[in-house]
Amino acid sequence: MSFDNFLSLLRQKWGEVPAGSDMDGRYFSAQLLAKDDATLLAEWQALSDRGKELRGWWWRLYAPLLEGRRVLEIGSGLGFDAMHFAGAGARWTCCDIVDTNLGVIGRVAGMKGLDIGRHLIDSLASFDALPDGFDAIWCNGSLINLPYEAAREECAAILRHLRPGGRWIELAYPRERWVREGSPRFEDWGAMTDGPGTPWMEWYDMEKLRQRLAPHRMLPILEYRFSSDNYVWLDLQHDGVGGIDDQALRPALASPVAIETPPLLWNHAWDHPIGRGDLGARITVEITCVVRNGTPGLALMQDGRFVSREAAIEARSGTQLIHLTTTEFGPETRLVVRNASALGPSRLEILSVNLRRAL
Repeated sequence: MSFDNFLSLLRQKWGEVPAGSDMDGRYFSAQLLAKDDATLLAEWQALSDRGKELRGWWWRLYAPLLEGRRVLEIGSGLGFDAMHFAGAGARWTCCDIVDTNLGVIGRVAGMKGLDIGRHLIDSLASFDALPDGFDAIWCNGSLINLPYEAAREECAAILRHLRPGGRWIELAYPRERWVREGSPRFEDWGAMTDGPGTPWMEWYDMEKLRQRLAPHRMLPILEYRFSSDNYVWLDLQHDGVGGIDDQALRPALASPVAIETPPLLWNHAWDHPIGRGDLGARITVEITCVVRNGTPGLALMQDGRFVSREAAIEARSGTQLIHLTTTEFGPETRLVVRNASALGPSRLEILSVNLRRAL
């Protein structure tokens, strides 16, 4: 589904916005907007103060970085981040799909004496009215609640306004949380994470986000999971557009293979050569697999050592596309599978293995 087609479903939900902390539940911006100025400001401030427990670390980390910078926030909600950073000297513009959310931000900013820009997103084309040259894009959980392809459309429209060298900063839900909560369909997961009426919720990690932002080249700065893996913080730097000559997939597995790992943690149950010398050193390996039971771990090895992260996949995660990226790919690189759980052996099927040049 396209962004414009999905927008009406999002707007029905997101006038109900997260409050200051995880304990505060949700607030309807239209109801807040109906309050008199004194009541609105007092309630908003109380919510913001309670939110410091969750938000405080990124407020402290990014305030010096964003001071004096032009920041475009996508999905501003009640404007807690906007008010904090604008108060610390950032030049902030709030974008939202719900006009009452922007209305609350406008009134509170006025009472606080803050100059915060506001922009209503009512279609993909509405991004065209924004100025260019922003120093940072700020997305606090706002681009994970629509299908991946629709999010790619929206990101392409947004990225036209980010200067080269600028930052893309995003809060998301990690894959670990999705697996822990039973690997539900994304159209069902939203109700579990954000309440009834949430039409979609999708997990992200650094590699998946970089794919969503392609063909823009994005350099990883920070990938940080926190609050018991309920959230992942993703910070990247824009490094231009295109420049990757060949993103074609090259198969590295002739046919699907079934694997049963021994129960011992560090015994490699499968060791498959995927190396070649004509692709360069920066390679992403895309593995499609389904885990029948247990928790196998997949990683890339070269010269007897790991040259990628290890992806541990639980049985309940269903059929998954796993990305392993290395900067040390060579003729001797191998894909290895081991048992990553002390609870017994694991069984899985690897359906395909493909190579491409990394973003």
